[in-house]
Amino acid sequence: MVKYREILRLIAMGVSQESVAFSCGCAQSTVSDVIRAARARGLSWPLPEEMDDAAIRSVIYPKRSRKATDKAAIDFEHVARELGRRGMTLSLLWNEYCDSAVSRGEEPYMYSAFCREYRKWAQAHDVRMRIDHRPAETIQVDWVGDTAEVVDPDTGELLRVYVFAGCLPYSNYLFAEGFYRTDEQAWIDAHAHMFSFFGGATPVLVPDNCKTAVSKNTKEALIVNEQYRRMSEHYGCAVVPARVRRPRDKASVEMGVGLIERQAMLALRGRRFMSLGEFNSALADQVAAINSRPFQKREGSRESVFLAQEKLLLIPLPATPYEMTARKEVTVNFNYHVCFDGCWYSVPFEFVKRTVAVVATARTVSVMADGTRIAMHERAHRKGEYRTNPDHMPDAHRDYAEWNGARFRSWAESIGEATARAIGAILSSRRIEQQSYRSCRAVLALEKTYGGELLEEACQKALLRTQRPSYKTIKGVIAALAREVGRTDEAAGAYLRGQDYYRKIESAGADNGEKGGR
Repeated sequence: MVKYREILRLIAMGVSQESVAFSCGCAQSTVSDVIRAARARGLSWPLPEEMDDAAIRSVIYPKRSRKATDKAAIDFEHVARELGRRGMTLSLLWNEYCDSAVSRGEEPYMYSAFCREYRKWAQAHDVRMRIDHRPAETIQVDWVGDTAEVVDPDTGELLRVYVFAGCLPYSNYLFAEGFYRTDEQAWIDAHAHMFSFFGGATPVLVPDNCKTAVSKNTKEALIVNEQYRRMSEHYGCAVVPARVRRPRDKASVEMGVGLIERQAMLALRGRRFMSLGEFNSALADQVAAINSRPFQKREGSRESVFLAQEKLLLIPLPATPYEMTARKEVTVNFNYHVCFDGCWYSVPFEFVKRTVAVVATARTVSVMADGTRIAMHERAHRKGEYRTNPDHMPDAHRDYAEWNGARFRSWAESIGEATARAIGAILSSRRIEQQSYRSCRAVLALEKTYGGELLEEACQKALLRTQRPSYKTIKGVIAALAREVGRTDEAAGAYLRGQDYYRKIESAGADNGEKGGR
């Protein structure tokens, strides 16, 4: 089905009909028909979100569309010959064609249709069509064929560097930057840096058919890489890839790539770079020299034409640069946390066992449920690290979340040196400190039952037996001491409460430690 909604959106952005047709996988005549029909029905962008392609079609085509009327014939060979003249444009030739058609009483093609018909003829006859680029209309991008090398300062290994290039065809203004990879992350980062360098974006992006840009590009369908599509929408661009095996579609960047290879990278071939940043700094200097060099066949330089005629026409940059996002469907753990990339992030506890979507950037992690964001955290980077919002906890867990190693050590020091040493040993006994919190809390809770002096003595004896006494060891020692010294009836009664009482203390600590320790 024709992508009516996407056609109207791109046209509203100022994208040319030819580019819209290619992006939406339809004929340019279809784009023209949709625009004409939409205008006739008073339909324009923006449209209500609930209005899909079928609804738009029913509005603009309530009946069968009219057949096109006969148009004045175009002398394609004359157009091709005239375009060979220096300074000649299709716009001028179209005006002459219109005057001739009207003088004969015939109806001429509109300009877009005139260009479309000539392009079809030129492609069928393998005639190179002169492309008249408009300022700030397109950016062409590609990877440079040649690679460079950077020395790893730690290992001395030579690391290959791939160079990304971007070009504004009207001014031929160039951008280049090196990356260690050509993967999706590097591709997206390169575009974000390029837009920042240019100070804006253009309505149309023309990439090659690499996998990071295009998933499928045939006569039947065009499928743009999802991450690339999101990035282009963020900057207000439409992706219109070059046709397969048609380098003329991105001739400007092909020429720019050649210049970068011959005049920039070859000039750096004898230098030894110890970091990617050092290489990119030198590459930027070489590209700046190319941009400032005067043209041979036109006035000014790439830089002067860009600054005078193109920069102010670029689409303004969004408030924040695009950040590549990763998305994953997960189930909320029983401890009301979700795991993403080895780290844990809390969500409101009522979402336990529900399936949610985790959306992560380099800086943040958001958790979505049914399209609504239920949690947002700063991204963690250490494996096993937790990010917990106290508001997400059940009420019973919030008090325990306030416990940490420093608090346990401070409490132990207030009792005595041996108690502090014992608690320190328990805290360091586990690979993850939080896993020892339940034991620390259970040991220190013995003070309430037996008193601080007896707990300090018990810790001293326990440390003589082992450098890492456990709660069970200290509990056994203090119980024996209580019997020996003949504690008061109250203290003895407390001990005679039996194993269930102390099991309850340990169990309470265990539950809190497992669910809220992070």
